[in-house]
Amino acid sequence: MPRNKDFHARKSTGRMRLIAVLVGALACATAPAGAASKKVAGGATQVVAAIDGREITLSELRSEMARLGLAPTAPEAEQFALQSLINRALLAKAARKADVHRRPEALLRMRAAEEQALADVYLSLAAQALEPTRPEINAFIGDHPELFEKRRRYEFAVISLATASFDEETMTPLFDETKTFDALRESLDAEKIPYTFSMTVKPSSAFPLAIRRQLGVYGVGDNIILKGDPQSQILKIVSARAERLPRKDWPVLARQYLLEESGSSRARDVMERLRKEATVDIFRQSAAPKPAATGQKSAASSAKR
Repeated sequence: MPRNKDFHARKSTGRMRLIAVLVGALACATAPAGAASKKVAGGATQVVAAIDGREITLSELRSEMARLGLAPTAPEAEQFALQSLINRALLAKAARKADVHRRPEALLRMRAAEEQALADVYLSLAAQALEPTRPEINAFIGDHPELFEKRRRYEFAVISLATASFDEETMTPLFDETKTFDALRESLDAEKIPYTFSMTVKPSSAFPLAIRRQLGVYGVGDNIILKGDPQSQILKIVSARAERLPRKDWPVLARQYLLEESGSSRARDVMERLRKEATVDIFRQSAAPKPAATGQKSAASSAKR
C-alpha cells in the first residue's frame, strides 16, 4: 500500500495490501558431534547446541523463532530456527576471522542492529497494552458491527499507478459511474500510462476503521481511492457477501482488536514523548521530513452512489 496514506472515498472501496514476509530456506548445517542437549550451571537454561564450543541456549532458540515469525507449535519450527542460528554463528565466526567486523560498513550495520534490538525491546515494554475489561469488550462489539454482526467479505478490482500520473479530475468519470475499469484501462493504455491491474479478496476486518465504515454502506461498483507517495490505488467492489462469525468468538476477537489498538496508541504516545524530550537537528535538507499535509480529505467525504 502506498506510503504516507492520504485516502478518500468516491463511491468506493478500500484495500490494504498484505505483505507476506517469506523466510527463505536455509542450508542445513551439521551440528558438531557430542553437542547433545545439556544444562548449564544451575540448570536455569538448557543448551540445545554447541558450535566449536559456542553454546546456543533454549532462550536464544525461542528468540530466533520469534524473530523469524515462527509459532512455537509450528511443525519443524525449532529445527528451522536452530539452523538459522547455526548458519549465522558460522558466518559471523568466519567474518571475524577475516577481520570483516573491523570494516566501517560492518561497524555501522552492527551499531544499527544493536540500536534496533534495544529500540524493539524498549518499545514492547513501554507500550505494553492494557488488558480490556468485559464492559469495554462488549462496547467495542456494539460500536463495530462491521467486524461482527455485519461482517462481510469483498472482492476488489485494483488499479495501481504512479501518483504523479493520477489525474483525479479527468480519470474519475471513467470509473465512477461504471461497474468495471474497462474505460479507465482503455484510456491509460491509449495514453501509455504505466499501471497494474489485479483482483483481490479481503474481509471488512482487513481495513482501517474509516474504510470499514464506508464499506458497510457501499455496494458493487463503488470505489475507494488510496492516494500515497509514490503510488496510488483505485479499488472497485466486484462482489460482497456476508461472512458469518460465531457469536461465541466475538469477545475473543474484540479483545484482540482492543489489545492491538491499545498497543499502537501507547507506542505512538511513547514516540511523541521521546521526540518532545529530545533535541533533533537535521543538517541535510534532502533527509529532512516532508511538512505535514494540510486539508486532508476525510475517508467518508463522498456519499454512496
